[in-house]
Amino acid sequence: TDAGDASGSGYLHPRKPEYVEELTAIIDEDYMIKLPKILGPNEVSGHLSSKWKEILGITADTVVPISVGTGDNMASAMGCKCIEPGTAVMSLGTSGTIFGVSTSPVKTGTAVLPFNDATGNHLPLVCIMSCTAVLNSVLEHWCSSSDQKLTHVEATKLAKSVPAGCNGLTFLPFLGGERTPNWPLSFGALLGVTSQNMHCMNGDNAGIMYRCALEGITYTMANALEEMRASCGEGFQPKSIMIVGGGSKNKFWRQMLADVMEVELTFPTEAESA
Repeated sequence: TDAGDASGSGYLHPRKPEYVEELTAIIDEDYMIKLPKILGPNEVSGHLSSKWKEILGITADTVVPISVGTGDNMASAMGCKCIEPGTAVMSLGTSGTIFGVSTSPVKTGTAVLPFNDATGNHLPLVCIMSCTAVLNSVLEHWCSSSDQKLTHVEATKLAKSVPAGCNGLTFLPFLGGERTPNWPLSFGALLGVTSQNMHCMNGDNAGIMYRCALEGITYTMANALEEMRASCGEGFQPKSIMIVGGGSKNKFWRQMLADVMEVELTFPTEAESA
């Protein structure tokens, strides 16, 4: 295995690509000797067998080295060329993730996960459960009726005409608990309701409810990014963030993220970078 995949085990040393025997012994006293060797990013883990050479039409005398491979987020980072300090990736999928290269390790006791990347660098990562799955729920239950089913494109168009701040309404998007912050028992809430803005919540104001959800998710992502900066210190200070995943196609949401996070956002041609 490589340090990237091994870092997801929970018993890799936070500062070097080695297993921590005190932790593996908690599982089993012989567990350490059964773990796979951690190879460097340029090491060869094996060679293609003659059987597969024949299947693939490769001549028998051709030597084909096999890479050790890596994990999904590590592969996504490589696909985005996120391999140097100052770069980070934000994925807007059913759940959201933010990860990037850091020159310093993650502090323990935070919600930031201490992964490594495929090249041996620190790759701090946060996972945000409340992302596009929340938008799907809001679209279905707050933006649609039995005789009118809006699409995300239609709801976004309506949301564009709503002023920032949604007339004082704030949506906490934690419909199924949350990982960043670490609030597994949390739930969603709509705050700031007054007699002056209650009319915004009737069935004719799908735009404001959709924008309210977008804002709530955006500030949750921004808070997670700040947690990463605080956990890694000067080692993680991204100058730009590449946005990937299905939610990255929404240009209105892109601008909202850029405005709130005050950082340059870039967008790859292929959104599914892994």
